Amino acid sequence: MSNSWSGVRKRLEQDLLCTKLRGRVKYFLTHYHGAPDNYGRFAVRLDGREIVFANPYNERFTSRAANEVKAELAETRHWWELYETDRPRYDEIFRRADLACIERGELEIYHVMDALREYLNAPVRDALFSGNPAVRMFAVLDRRVGKRTLSRLAGSVGQQPAWLRPFYRARLAAEGVPES
Repeated sequence: MSNSWSGVRKRLEQDLLCTKLRGRVKYFLTHYHGAPDNYGRFAVRLDGREIVFANPYNERFTSRAANEVKAELAETRHWWELYETDRPRYDEIFRRADLACIERGELEIYHVMDALREYLNAPVRDALFSGNPAVRMFAVLDRRVGKRTLSRLAGSVGQQPAWLRPFYRARLAAEGVPES
């Protein structure tokens, strides 16, 4: 990734965004310099409306999701004990919790930054079929995705997370591909 957010945003909004959505999709990132760890906020706006956002205070969602995964796995050890004695299981619980949060649209900044890094470093076709919905958000808006590929994706809009559907619909409509 570029060293500056303005460089990354320019690349996303001008170089990689499909021509028909330029000016309609805007990416926003800020850091609160007085906040712990320079917390910040990320958002994607479509036609001036904020569709998805991420901020560090969504951490409570990740914690809740991690507790849900832990209960689902019938894991009774305390977090600190699990971290010290079974790091792979601890990591797996949080990987599953992160994916659950992303599916629900309860994003933290690091979810988006990790997805952005994956998107920028992968072939667009791989990004389109990523298991991470945040990566698919960036990919479906990419100018390198053609009408034939969009036609094949048109039937999957209903299976996408609710927060992701507006991006799919906007891209399909912009290219004149009917949603099936």
